[in-house]
Parts: sequence; structure tokens; C-alpha cells
Amino acid sequence: MRYKLIVSYDGSNYSGFQVQKDKDTIQKRLEGALSVVLKDNISIVGCGRTDAGVSAIESVCHFDVNDEIVVGRTVGYANNILPTDIRIISIEKTDEDFHARFSAKNKTYEYYFYTGGIVPVYEKFAVNIGYNINIDDMIKGAEMFVGKHDFSAFCASNTEVKDKVRNIFSSKIIDLNDGLYKFQICGEGFLYNMVRIIMGTLVSIGRNKIKLTDIKKIIKSKDRSLSGKTMPSKGLYLKKVLY
Repeated sequence: MRYKLIVSYDGSNYSGFQVQKDKDTIQKRLEGALSVVLKDNISIVGCGRTDAGVSAIESVCHFDVNDEIVVGRTVGYANNILPTDIRIISIEKTDEDFHARFSAKNKTYEYYFYTGGIVPVYEKFAVNIGYNINIDDMIKGAEMFVGKHDFSAFCASNTEVKDKVRNIFSSKIIDLNDGLYKFQICGEGFLYNMVRIIMGTLVSIGRNKIKLTDIKKIIKSKDRSLSGKTMPSKGLYLKKVLY
């Protein structure tokens, strides 16, 4: 029997989602808690990898078990075992052909940032990009990533993925007031560090280090050295996965 699992987590203290040798990860914690509750060796399949320090408001996984489970009891007991920065939101029985990763139609990520001086409350979840930022050009620049493109220039150089074409459905910066903003991007899928590099490019535009008119040239070039730096993981959140 296959079950769909929706989880939320603060990734600040973890080495990403996927299990890694000798490292504390979200997947490791989830599998450990569920294995104890269900008295079975549970293997979790996630909707994708999130890097070290990246969080998720709503992430999706699936796992298989031989016998039907009592959902409410499983959620409650597992959450009692899990640390408070990882929560199981829900578990529901699903079709055998459902796959947390391959059945996904699109994913939405959000990157929180703010301008001006250091604000301690914002520092807990967002990245400070400083003063004298041209936010209007950043807003215009974000919209230019919509469409189907080869995002080689916005991917970590050490990735093993060969096909770097991705379809972006929406890309925008939303003003949350008082100098706080979020960059929200939705697409069929994303490359390693892609959202953080796009965000870094937008910051370079805001600081007048990259021209707004250069975005299309950078995309066409497929040259990672022309785009912005990889922004810190702290501001990045997996918002939602649709199936």
C-alpha cells in the first residue's frame, strides 16, 4: 500500500532533505520516526532534493507498507518522535502509481529577502541585500525568466544533469511592505541551485552590476560565469507541489 506524506520543515539545522552518510537530514529523521511507529523499515521517496539549510512550507513524499495504517495515530506518534522543526502535516492513502517526484506537475519556491539595515526579526527567515537597491529593475527582471529556456547559466557547475531545459510558468517579486520582499517562482522543475542563482542575478541587477537587458543574453549564453552569485540557502522555501 502506498501513502502520500505532506511535511513541513525548517532546514536550518540539516544537511538537506536526502539521506547522506554521517549527516543529519530530513529524510533520515522521517524514516526513523515512521519506522518506529509502524514497526517496519520505512523508506521515504521525496518530491525532490532541497539543499542544506533550505526549508519547506509544504513538501510531499510517499512510502510503501504491507498493511493499512491508522493515519491519525501515525501522524501523532511520529510527530512526538520528530524534532519540533520537522512536522508531518498529513498522511493519506494514494494510488500505487503515485510518485512524489515523477507525478508532480509543478513546484513553487519562494525566496525571502529585505533591503536596508539589519532587522533581527527578518534575519530569522530572510536574507538582507543591503541599501541602494533598484527594486523596480529586480521586479522587471524576475518576469523575464518566464518561459521554456536552457538554464545552464543558472545551474551549479558540478551538476550531472545533462538536460538543462526547464519550463517556468511564473516568476515575480512580491512587496510584503516595510522593506521585506519575496521572490516567487513556479515551474515544472528546477536545476541544482537554480532558484538561488536566479535570485543572485536579480540582486546583481538591483545593485546595477548586471544590466536588466542582459538577462536574455545570459540565458542564451548558457555561461554560469555571467550570472549572479548563489544566494544563501536561508531565504529559500519550497512552498507547494501540485500533482
